[in-house]
Amino acid sequence: MSTEIEKNNIPKDDLFDDVDGDVSLIQEENAETSLDDKKEEDEKLEKEKISPEQEIHFLHTSLLHASMITEKYSFTPKIAITTSGSGINSLSLTKHYKFLFLGGDDGFLRKYNFIKSLKGESPLTIQQKHFVVDGVMNNGYISSYIPNEILQKKSEIKFPSQANQEEYYPVKSKVLGMDVHSECDFSLVGQENGDVLLQGCRYKEGKLYHLFREQDNTGMNNFIKLNKNEDCFYSVGFFDKRLRKYDLNTGNLILNTVIGDSQLSSLEFRPLHGDPISDKSHESDIDMLFEDEDEDNENDDKLEQGDRKIYDDYINKDTLKMNFDENVLLTSQLNGKAFIYDTRINTSPTVNQPVLSLDRLNETPPWSLSACWDYTGNKVFIGRRNASFEIYDIRNPSKPEKTVRLPKKSGEVTCVKTMPNNKQVICGSIDNIRVYDLEQDKFNIIPGHHGGFISNIVIDPTSRFMFTTSGNRGVLNNQNYSTDLTFVYNIDNQ
Repeated sequence: MSTEIEKNNIPKDDLFDDVDGDVSLIQEENAETSLDDKKEEDEKLEKEKISPEQEIHFLHTSLLHASMITEKYSFTPKIAITTSGSGINSLSLTKHYKFLFLGGDDGFLRKYNFIKSLKGESPLTIQQKHFVVDGVMNNGYISSYIPNEILQKKSEIKFPSQANQEEYYPVKSKVLGMDVHSECDFSLVGQENGDVLLQGCRYKEGKLYHLFREQDNTGMNNFIKLNKNEDCFYSVGFFDKRLRKYDLNTGNLILNTVIGDSQLSSLEFRPLHGDPISDKSHESDIDMLFEDEDEDNENDDKLEQGDRKIYDDYINKDTLKMNFDENVLLTSQLNGKAFIYDTRINTSPTVNQPVLSLDRLNETPPWSLSACWDYTGNKVFIGRRNASFEIYDIRNPSKPEKTVRLPKKSGEVTCVKTMPNNKQVICGSIDNIRVYDLEQDKFNIIPGHHGGFISNIVIDPTSRFMFTTSGNRGVLNNQNYSTDLTFVYNIDNQ
């Protein structure tokens, strides 16, 4: 009896001591597991966290992808920049569309605030509106002028008068070739005597940091291009036909070779996203440009699937400029020929022989002023003097794949540029700028330039803006074909 009473009087908590201990152990184990899982999730999220730079790059590639799959485009002029009697020969745009640089015949490098220009903070005057297309209200918001001064010896300096020899008027050179660092840290400006100036353009604007000068340079530096990493740059002379490459860290000349057999009128590096170039290219002059058809088909399938990694290669993650293969370049010449070179092939210490030669037909006149790649890097477009442009497939370069003829009154095609969808081509002629539809075989006039020598047609990496300039690029010194206008267009996908 007492035993039953004692059992019945056992506290309830004591009966489940063991059970509670087991439960607490389970709870502790679950807590530890949940903490580990949470830690792993946090680490995973941290790894997948997108930085602002990555987000901007993703936005750029997305916009470019949308432009590549569209059927056609519409162009609306938004900004008309007047340069007061000075033709524009070169153009460069910095990262994030902060600054726009224009190089003119008057010897000045003009720096514009592109964002403020788009906002209309510098409107056109009534007199300026008279010379531009209706609907354009915005002028370029000028930030500064940087003179392209020719360096002179003290004994060669000419003073305005003998009474005052402390002041002198600097001798300026036309800005023919020019490129600007993506972060606007410095600018590279070519001169008519062949020199290249390394100048500050963000801090200490116009300050000369280095002079690139070669003894064998015979004049007029009309092409300057920074490489992808912006630690080297390429320079091309118009008359001496030499391609030079300089190291910006040391200032040393690391490449000096002759390309072409006539004056160079254009130079374009091959798009990086074209067909891959074989590492065995040194063994063959032609095979280097191509790989097997199976590999090409695999790349096409990836593009059709919309693999974002493919499009990540189009735009450089650091500079937000279009990627290109700096080893392979395309040149057009005044004699009408076009050549493709590979700088890795050294056939001679001084002369680089072309990998491919795109010869003109017998009925095609000489004097070609422009050539460009399409966005695949497999086709070449060459502007001709007889109001036409030709399309070459580098897989079959013996003759043009197609010849597109514009109205004869349009004059010579001075500048040609392809659009990302590879269906439309922009042609700059003496009378107008036209967009030609390759599939429908027809063209439309883009309002803006009504007359003048089109020196540049630039499509920004996202294909949101198109920049066009008018100037003779130093080629037609005896003819004034410039309208002294630079236009900025909005590009809309349709």
